[in-house]
Amino acid sequence: MPKPRSPRYLLLTTAGALLALITALSGIFYLVYRDWLEGQRDSLIQEVLWLDQSLHLHLETHREWAENTASDVSALRINGYQFQQSARLLLRENPELVEVERIDVRGRILWDTRRVSLPGEVLSGAAHDALWRSSRLLRAAYGEPYRGRDGKYRFDLAVPILVEGEYAGGIRLVYQMEGLLYNQVPWWIASKYLISIHDLGGKVLASRFDEAERPGALGHEISFDPPGHGLTLRAVEYRSGMGLTLPVLLGVVVILMLALLYSVWRIRRHIRERSAAERALELEMSLRQAMEDSMKSGLMALGASGDIVRVNRAFCAMSGFTSEELVGQSPPHSFWPKAEYPLLHDTINAVLQGIQPEHGFEVPFVTKAGEPFEVRLFATPLVERDGSQRGWICSMYDITELKKKRLALNASHQRFLTVLNGLDAGVCVTDKGGSQLLYANPTFSHLWMKDEPDADCCLLLPRPPDGEGEGMENQRLEFTLDAGNSWFQMHRRRIEWVDGQEAWLAILTEVTELRQREERERAQEERFQNTSRLIAMGEMASSLAHELNQPLSVINTYSSGLQRRLPAELELPRGVREAIQAISEQARRAGQIVNSIRAFVKKHAPQLELADPAKVVGRAVGLAEPMVVKHGVSLLLEPSVAACRLEMDPVLIEQVLLNLIKNAVEAMRDADTRRPQVVVRTLVGPSHWRVEVRDNGPGLSESIRSNLFTPFYSSKPEGLGIGLNICRSIVEFHRGQFGVDCPPDGGCVFWFTLPLASLAQEEKTAPAGAVR
Repeated sequence: MPKPRSPRYLLLTTAGALLALITALSGIFYLVYRDWLEGQRDSLIQEVLWLDQSLHLHLETHREWAENTASDVSALRINGYQFQQSARLLLRENPELVEVERIDVRGRILWDTRRVSLPGEVLSGAAHDALWRSSRLLRAAYGEPYRGRDGKYRFDLAVPILVEGEYAGGIRLVYQMEGLLYNQVPWWIASKYLISIHDLGGKVLASRFDEAERPGALGHEISFDPPGHGLTLRAVEYRSGMGLTLPVLLGVVVILMLALLYSVWRIRRHIRERSAAERALELEMSLRQAMEDSMKSGLMALGASGDIVRVNRAFCAMSGFTSEELVGQSPPHSFWPKAEYPLLHDTINAVLQGIQPEHGFEVPFVTKAGEPFEVRLFATPLVERDGSQRGWICSMYDITELKKKRLALNASHQRFLTVLNGLDAGVCVTDKGGSQLLYANPTFSHLWMKDEPDADCCLLLPRPPDGEGEGMENQRLEFTLDAGNSWFQMHRRRIEWVDGQEAWLAILTEVTELRQREERERAQEERFQNTSRLIAMGEMASSLAHELNQPLSVINTYSSGLQRRLPAELELPRGVREAIQAISEQARRAGQIVNSIRAFVKKHAPQLELADPAKVVGRAVGLAEPMVVKHGVSLLLEPSVAACRLEMDPVLIEQVLLNLIKNAVEAMRDADTRRPQVVVRTLVGPSHWRVEVRDNGPGLSESIRSNLFTPFYSSKPEGLGIGLNICRSIVEFHRGQFGVDCPPDGGCVFWFTLPLASLAQEEKTAPAGAVR
């Protein structure tokens, strides 16, 4: 009699549905509220950003008005009365402005909307902050917020009045923060948000607040710049309702209730279908339950005498016989090959006697078409409920393909070993700890175990340094054992060995020749890159020299022509004639520099002439004066007492000195050297003239000093790395030497020497008739 079924599962399902309903309602309410809150927050942020942009544009228009007015005042295009009328119009159109004033250099009010004649009061304190900032910056500036006489906070905008680049007073616009909010915040923003301005400490300086409303917790704050100074613009939303939240929730509840009713109806129907299926299942028991036709293994039921009682579909497909042809057969069966009758009879007798090998029986069968196949057979007694044995159940599966694969695998294994033994790379397998050698091919024994090729341990296999990569599945390591004469590359990876234990597979390859070839290729590539960059730099320098030569010639021509056109008796301001003369000389000198660099880049011979080196050094120091003064560096010249003459290109030597002084100044500037100083010293020896440029900066490290003359190497972020190379090349063109020293007391000394002119050279270059 079937046992009564408990409705426990039905009750659990119903309780689960109710729990799901509550969870869904809570989740929907949370999602609706979150979406509504995110929408409110996004709207608040967008409107605050719009308001900030609107205020910024509004203040920009005032700044433009003030700049135009300052320009007119500096150019004397408007007087006090016109300024007063324009300021009154600006105040009338912009109620947030409290005052517009014209201030002199001492901070006194000259013009405002009330008076235009006598100076007014002198500004001081916070009211003078914006004017002070604009006088220092020489551009429009906002002052810090301060409290006005009416108790409300203000801030100023000051625009400087510049006369020939000098500060001559300013235009001051005074804003009231609260008035700015009341006049510039639109009603549709003020009706939804509390708009206020806060200082750096969070204090409210001004606000636009509707007393009938109460602010909520949702707000957003951005920097109020201009005027800046830590001011922030904050908007806090007034409290508002959720709108359609309740109708939506009600709809969701109705939908979930309908879903629950539908689930109950489906459960009732499922119970009926399940009861019918259980009644049908009770009719199919015993033999049919044991002989499932869906099994992939062949099943065969044998009687007590060995006759076939039943076979399943898998065995019929395996043998090619139908179930009707096999049921009822007694040994020998039709799928027994005649040549194997004795073996098969022994197998049947062993089964009937209950003898069962551990791995079953391997027996040969033949299909209906006469094709042989082998199966692995297992026999189990067929016992009834009362304990009596009716026969045997034999399960079997086709092992024909498995045996073929096994033979093929053995052959493949032999081929694999043959390939491994013929490899030029060494292959070995070690245990997890790396101490026990499990396999090694002959190449590995030759490369690694030359002394004991038959040893069963390998304790000296290299590992990654400091345990690096120990947890990785794959490791790669290059190493040498004889100080770089020979190199090996080893790849290691985790594998599972034949016994199921974790092991390491290592492939060892000698890469000495490959590494040497890569080093040669890398060095050749570096030389090629340096050569290409030098060629490109030379072409670029030549092109620049060619392009600059013409405009420099035009400048020289115009300045010389202007000097000739000016009558001698014409009175000009002091310094004009000297400035025109200086323009002509500097343009001519720039042309000489360009031509010298162009000739130097094209590897032409320098324009050598017999020159006094003291004058060359003096000109270079004079050109460097503005640069050292700008950076606060002290430049000292220690000339040699003895006079001499050299055969040189003065322009190129000046460029060398300027480059060395510039490098010293920049090095001390980047290192923040206290009391920076550059000393240029000249010395005259028996056969050479020597120049030293010494600084008291940080000096040179060993790495920088070793790469100092490497092309395109520079310690400065914006440097090209060719300056010192060009300097050394110029000195070598003059048959001199170029070097650097690091004194023990700190700093750095760059020096170069040039040979003194011989008596024959002086007589050769001296003009005819000169007396020495």
